[in-house]
Amino acid sequence: MPNKVSRPPLWLAVIGLLLYFGLSYLAPLIQDHNDLDGEAQAAPAISKAEAADLAIAFADHKFGLSPGRTADTLFQSNTVRSGYIQKEGLEEEYRKRFEKRYPIDYYEVEIRDGQATYYIGVNFNNRQVISYSASKAPTAKTEARPAAETDTSSIAVSAVRDMGFDPAAFTLAGSAADKRPPGEFVFVSKTERIGEAPLELHVQTANGQAVSFRPAFPPPESFTLWQQMQDERSALMTRISLFASLLMALAALILVVRQRKQIDFARGALLSIVFLAIYVSNNYNLMPAFRTMHGSGPSEPDAVLYLWISNIYVALMALSSYFALVAGSRLTLDRGERPWAVWRDADFGGQVKQAMSSGYVIALFILGIQQALFFAATELFDVWAVNDPTDSVYNMLHPEWFPLLAWSAAISEEAVYRVLGVSLMLKLTRRPFVAVLVPSVIWAMSHTQYPVYPVYTRLVEVSVIGIVFGYAYLRYGFLTALFAHAAMDSILMGFSLMYSGDDRQAAVGLAYFFAPAVVGWLLHRLHGRFRPRSPSNPPLRHP
Repeated sequence: MPNKVSRPPLWLAVIGLLLYFGLSYLAPLIQDHNDLDGEAQAAPAISKAEAADLAIAFADHKFGLSPGRTADTLFQSNTVRSGYIQKEGLEEEYRKRFEKRYPIDYYEVEIRDGQATYYIGVNFNNRQVISYSASKAPTAKTEARPAAETDTSSIAVSAVRDMGFDPAAFTLAGSAADKRPPGEFVFVSKTERIGEAPLELHVQTANGQAVSFRPAFPPPESFTLWQQMQDERSALMTRISLFASLLMALAALILVVRQRKQIDFARGALLSIVFLAIYVSNNYNLMPAFRTMHGSGPSEPDAVLYLWISNIYVALMALSSYFALVAGSRLTLDRGERPWAVWRDADFGGQVKQAMSSGYVIALFILGIQQALFFAATELFDVWAVNDPTDSVYNMLHPEWFPLLAWSAAISEEAVYRVLGVSLMLKLTRRPFVAVLVPSVIWAMSHTQYPVYPVYTRLVEVSVIGIVFGYAYLRYGFLTALFAHAAMDSILMGFSLMYSGDDRQAAVGLAYFFAPAVVGWLLHRLHGRFRPRSPSNPPLRHP
């Protein structure tokens, strides 16, 4: 196999930078629309605390709240509406006509008051309340209606008027065909629609008052069926990826058991612990994001349960990454190569420093390739993405922690799909291209669950990136692939903080661009100072 001491040519980084900045400059000049996904939207004009104050004042006026009520603010997004608008090329029309009153992204304030839970939607650009709902119908305190008013349809009409709409501009839809529950009313606009999606106002009544109000633009059935088919394809590819990954993990376990006397069990342990620590911290950081998937009641109990389930899954991932590294290092020795350098090796510091600089060259090249793929997909194949509230920096307890996840992704994915996957396929096929391609496709399938449509686009994009990582691993070694992956993700996640609208977060995001370089430099310096006294590079061991 090629010598791992070689470095990637700098012109790869130059190509990547030219592609990235060139296409970033060119895209706005030729695009005829503006996306409505999260990155394209302006940062919130008000803070979460201000949104909570607005929501509490509204709920107190509407329902009456006790002094002991508590409130938390979440970031939400109308993902289905955004998807329909982008698929049909209606972004500009929607922005001009409806975005101010019916925003795609908004704040949702959860207010807990005894046995009742209220969700108040707040437009974070103009401070208007756009929706509300109560999980348990309270007794109206400030808006009690006369005893003679018992017609629930009249209550619904009053709710529409109270929210600033003219009931005469809407038609009350029948309930028999839709099989809606008692007390629920749908008002369909006579004039307002976007494409084939009419404006609807959904009102739920109970206990003599309106307990829920929500504006909607329900897309036509054709779009719903198309998106459902796309999601089913994504789910299928994700299951295939999971099954293939489990097979690789089983193969790694069998190899470790059979060659346990020749296995270096210390190799990969520290990396697996780092992966676990960062990922568990990230799950805690995502507690607000978990809460966005709530039902009608309090969101925290379900979020805590989801957190524990996620941490159990992450622990299994850490174990799988460890066995992938241990088995992969054994397979590396079997094909006559030295595995990656570890602390006890005399040249560890130098190897890390070189891997860091080489990793940045590969990372910049991949960023350029990715930008070219995005550009081609958007302009030639009508690819679009919607904002995912569960992955938004606005739904994190500590957004500045988010880019640390780059290291968890780099460790686990390079361990499983490069160190183990490529090595296994090389042993089976003896063909480097096949050995790189197959794990790359398996890896790409696991990324199709992201809200990018059509779903095959992520399969193509991530497969191409995986091929570059695979060849970087074969040509320059695991440490280079690790730093390349960490640098690429650190830069992309750093951009998420820079777009958040917070100057402090923007500075933190920029600093993360250089975090892998700092890590590599520190390890190099520390190893140089505390270098082990024992002999360094052990000879290759074969069973």
